[in-house]
Formats: sequence, structure tokens, C-alpha cells
Amino acid sequence: MSITADPISLAVLAVNTLVGAALVVAAYDLKDHVLGWISWLGGAIVGGFVGWVVVPEIMAAPPAAGERLIVAGAAVLIGTVLGRVLIPLAARFAVSIAAFVFATLAVLVMTAGESLLRQFYDPSASGLDAVEVDAAIQSSLLSQPEFQQFLLIAVVVGAVAGLLAMRYYDYMITLSLVALGAGLLAMTVPVWRAVVAGEPVAFAEQASPPNAAFAAAFVVGIAVQYLRHSGSASGDDVLG
Repeated sequence: MSITADPISLAVLAVNTLVGAALVVAAYDLKDHVLGWISWLGGAIVGGFVGWVVVPEIMAAPPAAGERLIVAGAAVLIGTVLGRVLIPLAARFAVSIAAFVFATLAVLVMTAGESLLRQFYDPSASGLDAVEVDAAIQSSLLSQPEFQQFLLIAVVVGAVAGLLAMRYYDYMITLSLVALGAGLLAMTVPVWRAVVAGEPVAFAEQASPPNAAFAAAFVVGIAVQYLRHSGSASGDDVLG
């Protein structure tokens, strides 16, 4: 069936395309708004769950339907306010912690990875059997000076990466939003091709992100953010 005969499908495709394009073009401008919306919505959802499910379970007597609704409404309001305050703070620390963990693991893999594989990996086995868990548990890696040096270097690099991620948190969020927008645009490309060609449209089968389209949209998005904001005021609000 042609998508032009299905206004709802056409509207969904158009909205996905517009949202993806907006994120690619204006990710840096939208980052605070998007995080704010997520904070409001996330806090409201958690508050509603607590008020509707958790609080009635811990009350001595089950509340009536009207009382339960009032409790849930109050919890939604409280959760919305707390979410707006706490979620951005948690997101900042989450980005920093993720950078620390990934950087530390990456350095460990590059430095001690080969020796660890030789000790605890059996290439002749498959799946979980390939990892010699007992040998890894019983080993005294932390007592080996060479591994201690590798671990110290990895932790230092991870700490620097975590500090940089917190310092450039706005840029990390901007990159994430550009990637999200590029993914949305890339997923719509095959569907738009089918629409233009007059072919039947099937979102589930056709809405798969081509790597080339994603890479192109991502690079364009980064370039647009740099060109739009590289000449802005100095400080945290400057890209590049």
C-alpha cells in the first residue's frame, strides 16, 4: 500500500524526519530543552509509579480509589520537580563515570589485554567455556608489579577522561543528540526512497539505518554545530 493512502504513516514518517533534522541542525541549542523534557517526564513517571504502586503497598490499609488517585497525583508533582533537579545532575555524573570506565578498560585492554588473554582464554573452546573463570579468580594479578603499573596507568587515564567528560559535558550531550538525529534521518532514507519510487511501504522492514546515510548526517551535524557556535562567546558555550 502506498504511504500517500495512509495519512497516519505519512505523518509518522514526516515527524521522524523533522525531529531528526532538528537534532542534527540544532543539537547544541536544543540540548538543555531535551534534557529538561526528559527530566520532567522521567520524574513524573517515577513519581506516578511510586504513588500508584509503591505507596499503597506499604500503607497499613489499602486506600480507596479516590485516595489512591490523589496520592498518585501528588507523587507525580513531587517526582516532576525532583526529576527536573536531580536527573540533569545524575546525567552529568553518569557521563563522567562512563568515560572513566570505558577509558580505563580501553587502556587495560591495550596494555595488559594480550597477556590476560593468554592466561585466561582458551581458543579451542567456545562461548563461556572459553573463559577460564576459576583461573582468573585464583590468579594473583593485583600482586604482580607489571599489572599494577598497567592498572595505575589505566586508572589515571580513566580519571582524566572522566574529568574531561564532566568539563565538556555539553559537548558530549550535543554529540549524543547529533547521533540520535542522524540515526532518525538515516532510518527514514529507505522509506522515503520507497515513497518516491511508488513502492509499498513497510516501516519494520525498510526503516533500517544505512551506515553511509548515518555517517553523512552525523558529519554534517557536527560541522553545522561547529560553524554555528565556534564564534560564540568564550567559555563553556563555545564549540571548538
